[in-house]
Amino acid sequence: MRTGYNHYIRTNEAGEIIHGFSGAFEQPQDGDILICEDGPRHFHEAFPDPLQNERGQFRFRWQDGQIVERSQQELDDEWAQRPPAPPTLQQRVEAAEQALIALMEAMSDV
Repeated sequence: MRTGYNHYIRTNEAGEIIHGFSGAFEQPQDGDILICEDGPRHFHEAFPDPLQNERGQFRFRWQDGQIVERSQQELDDEWAQRPPAPPTLQQRVEAAEQALIALMEAMSDV
């Protein structure tokens, strides 16, 4: 029975850690970085911090051979550059209702 597993991280072009996994469940790809040898079976047991925050942003980056937590300022700057979310279905329905009411009022004035 096997007792230790290798743990890896995967980064994007910006060096942000986008995936962490154990060799027990996934085989590393070219470019994946070995961060722990002979670790527990599950990645989260060796690295318990979530890789993403509540906004879905990647919390860590790989820098100079170490995992570094991104600052709140970095995360806020990234968030500010994201395009606005598309309107929800509810917002679209409300806008369509308002447009229909305005059209009906305009037609009643004719």
